[in-house]
Amino acid sequence: MGKKLGLGFIGLIIVGAIYYFMAGSQQLTVQMKKQVNTELTSIQKEGFSVENRDIQKEKEHFVLSFDDTNKIAKFLTRQGLQLNVNDASFLKGFKLGIDVNYLADAYSAVAFDIYPLALPSLILSIAEDDKEKAILQKLLDKKTFLAHIAVNKLGTGFKGNMKDINEVLHGKQNVTLKMQGLTFSGDIKAQRISSIKEEVSTLSLLVDDDVAFTFSGVKSDYLITGKTPYDYRMNYSIDKMQAHASSKFNLLANDIVMHSDSTVKNGLASGSMQAKTKSMQVTTKAKTYLFDTFAFKTHAKGLDISAFEKLQEINVNNEQEVNALLQQMMSKGVSFEIPTFSVQNIEAEGQKLNGFDITAHVNLDKSFDITALQVNPMSALSSVDANLHLSLSKELFGLVAQVPQAMMALMLFQPKDENGKKVYNLELKDSKFTVNGMPVN
Repeated sequence: MGKKLGLGFIGLIIVGAIYYFMAGSQQLTVQMKKQVNTELTSIQKEGFSVENRDIQKEKEHFVLSFDDTNKIAKFLTRQGLQLNVNDASFLKGFKLGIDVNYLADAYSAVAFDIYPLALPSLILSIAEDDKEKAILQKLLDKKTFLAHIAVNKLGTGFKGNMKDINEVLHGKQNVTLKMQGLTFSGDIKAQRISSIKEEVSTLSLLVDDDVAFTFSGVKSDYLITGKTPYDYRMNYSIDKMQAHASSKFNLLANDIVMHSDSTVKNGLASGSMQAKTKSMQVTTKAKTYLFDTFAFKTHAKGLDISAFEKLQEINVNNEQEVNALLQQMMSKGVSFEIPTFSVQNIEAEGQKLNGFDITAHVNLDKSFDITALQVNPMSALSSVDANLHLSLSKELFGLVAQVPQAMMALMLFQPKDENGKKVYNLELKDSKFTVNGMPVN
């Protein structure tokens, strides 16, 4: 959610800084002030309020308050940020201080310094006592989370960065938060952000020298490819990721690459996601596992986008309304596919093994009924076609066969031998389920 919010705030702030023609500095400053004023007036109809506005000759300051989160969610969705009303509700009470500088340097038509002044009410409610609240307030007073954004003089792009963070929070648990080298840049077309790139050198969180999360060499780029917020392409990469929990668990992954895209045509959305990791090491108390070349791909198509958008606006606790919209979302027939889920090699307990490969496909017919599924799951089988193909090396199969929880299933369903591998084909068709062609009652 944090990344989406970062993109939303950037879009929210710079939208007021777009202009069309070069002008003299004084005229341009006046023009920019008028544009910012227009946008601030408009945005107050979208769930925000503007407080403590102080306008000077070449700069100004104001506070942007997040008041009506339902309106804010709808507004940010129109701007290209997919944020439902339930997620947006966590922003209630959030306030941003914004310093505006006109013609601050040779690059900038307008530049913004943005920093939290008040945290959302939910975060403050989590703080257990006044001491913890005082710690949070100290971070705000120091402008710890300050972002700088500048829009160029042609109104075609922007760039910025976030202040490096190195903070130790002393409380019931000592928390160390570090972030270095967060920068971003992007393009503007037709008064909207059309692309954005971000980089973070390092990001880490340490709790009492016991629990730690570290990310290094994070890069992402986001490109809007169509007219709706659901027409986009996104790439993401991490050089190194590590998660550590005392001596009980450690995860180390290298060279993570992810890609996702989505398109909307005739009111139906299609999307795909893929991820690949060069190597991953998992260590528990007694064992260490090494995974070489993990790959995952998935596709989905046929989702009714109007129903999906309405889902973002309703209360998720309203089961009847949620079910009705889920039914509408799948009313045209939906398909899900996993063309790749694989690990090339696995090393466990000093033994190097060839890995596994899984493919799967699920089709939901137009007749699929969510209400009937909840009442009697078997009644929905006639509108579902599904298959799964699992292929694993003999060595890995032998290791899995030693796990008590797997023994019974392997005794009931024997694999096929194909090309030196153990293979399972699971299929659900016409309400009948089979494993390697044998019916399962």
